[in-house]
Amino acid sequence: MKISYVNNHYQLGGAETVVRQLHEGALAAGHDSRLHVTEGKTWPLAPGLRPLYPRLLARLEHSRAHDLVQRLTPRWTWTDRAFRQLASGDADLVHVHSFHGLYASLESFAVVARAKPLLWTFHRFWGITGGCDHPFGCERYQTGCGDCPQVGRFAVGPVDRTASEWNQKRTHLAPLPLHIISPSRHLAQRVKSSVLGRDWTVHIIPNGVDPASFTGARKRSPALRQELGLHPEKRVVLVACRDFKDPIKGFPTIERALASCVWPGLQVVLAGENAAWARARLPSELAVVNHGYVRERDRMATLCEAADFFLFASDGENFPCIVIEAMAAECVVVSSPVDGVMEQVEDGVTGLIAPDASAESLGRLLASALSLSQERQQALGAAARRRVETEFSEDRMIEAHLKLYARLIREQQLGR
Repeated sequence: MKISYVNNHYQLGGAETVVRQLHEGALAAGHDSRLHVTEGKTWPLAPGLRPLYPRLLARLEHSRAHDLVQRLTPRWTWTDRAFRQLASGDADLVHVHSFHGLYASLESFAVVARAKPLLWTFHRFWGITGGCDHPFGCERYQTGCGDCPQVGRFAVGPVDRTASEWNQKRTHLAPLPLHIISPSRHLAQRVKSSVLGRDWTVHIIPNGVDPASFTGARKRSPALRQELGLHPEKRVVLVACRDFKDPIKGFPTIERALASCVWPGLQVVLAGENAAWARARLPSELAVVNHGYVRERDRMATLCEAADFFLFASDGENFPCIVIEAMAAECVVVSSPVDGVMEQVEDGVTGLIAPDASAESLGRLLASALSLSQERQQALGAAARRRVETEFSEDRMIEAHLKLYARLIREQQLGR
């Protein structure tokens, strides 16, 4: 099979992890896979990686020549044209991941979808709303949007164009024969019950992690903890996300939960962009080690391996990769009742879920977790890893995608 993957970034968060896993898995299985990316100054010289914006222009755009480059060869115009050319390219199938209209128009999206089997993985809700990534409790996306409560946030922006964008999606996207991949059941249900997505075909394929890369083999190794700047005897709580300042990531809830749970035997590890900002908001008497934004997968795996608990409170996640990575490393996940996390973690069996979304409930749950016996903690961690191995493995995810690709390509060839 010849497969073209498309994503905004090569490396950033969970969506980027998934698209790289699929691309590399397809290559390993002997398929002709290309990964088209758009944003960034540089990209690695990885097999099959094809920037939609030329490498040289990307470097110049991030230099003093920025204004000249954007005037002569604007990035969006270039990437929109390059994306549209996928319709006449030799790929058997196109699989789009993050798409916010940032690198191609809805019209170009429709051109490609009519020419090739097109799958679109929903990592959040943008495809069925007037522009927000997560509607939370808002139901305007069911009636046309407008008067948006998220003006000023990504991906709505400073001006409320949500009604117009919703109508454009209804015109250009809703009639398309799209195949949507949702990592979670709850998002799949939201897509099928939406005005924009009710006629699309939705497939549920959970995200996956390689259990060989995330392990708990050195869970309480004094040498490992000292290497990471941690006290070898204290309980370690890991808090990791792409950006602590992103309101969707739930740091205000975590901040209040930790403030209510300052134990002398507790130490917290922060991993993510703006971790220093997050540390400044935590109690000064709390032992905190700041690892900043972690690019390397093996480095994140090491942090998970060293941690006893993984604390999570984002209320805008779909099926977060970091949670199953922590589970594979035998961390006890302590989380607010986030829809996707409740599909990953069985409360009391493979982790712990708070009864409600308040910081007070999460703080009480963390305090309870810290009082667990080592045997009970180990049992929860081991059960979490077994669930990843049986239900959320990388191999299982890749195999499900490749089988779906083969079926859709076969149906296209038969003219269905």
